[in-house]
Amino acid sequence: MRPVRPARLIIVFAIVLAGCGNSRTPAPSTGRIPAPKHFRVLKYAVDGVSLRVPTNWRSVQGTGSQLATIAIGDGQMAVWRYARSEPLPETRAQLHAARLALVAQVKRRDPTFELRSSRLVLRRGMRAVELLGEGTNHGERRAVRSLHAYGRGLEVVVDAFAPPKAFARVDEQTFAPVMRSLRLSKPVA
Repeated sequence: MRPVRPARLIIVFAIVLAGCGNSRTPAPSTGRIPAPKHFRVLKYAVDGVSLRVPTNWRSVQGTGSQLATIAIGDGQMAVWRYARSEPLPETRAQLHAARLALVAQVKRRDPTFELRSSRLVLRRGMRAVELLGEGTNHGERRAVRSLHAYGRGLEVVVDAFAPPKAFARVDEQTFAPVMRSLRLSKPVA
């Protein structure tokens, strides 16, 4: 019987160890969308916008008309602000017309979009149209809640996206409370 050389034994041992356990270790889930731990206020005084967002979601400052992106895992919210020179919708009839125009615009941009529901929001200092549906965003199927708020000479849009399977939970825990927290004020010049 030939003696086993130490160098050969180390190589065999290294090969055996390299395969141990790794096949059982699952890859970390980067798409998980945890529930909010707490909420904090994001305030854009210069733009006249404030809203409460989850403390455990990251917030990235936007550029141009995009104020911010707030995201974690596969959940994402984008906040947009547009100055408007034309009259903003205020009455139910004007908001209804805005809703029809928004749905048509969304379907032109994304032919896969399916509207699930929509509603008009009438609050002090703000009128809004809210759309809930499902479409394609960057090649991925996503459910969306989109709030188009009008007031103080502004249109502020908050778009919230999540995978369809997770949407109901994320919407209840995060998206709907964030949308309800949106406040518009006169922009600080």
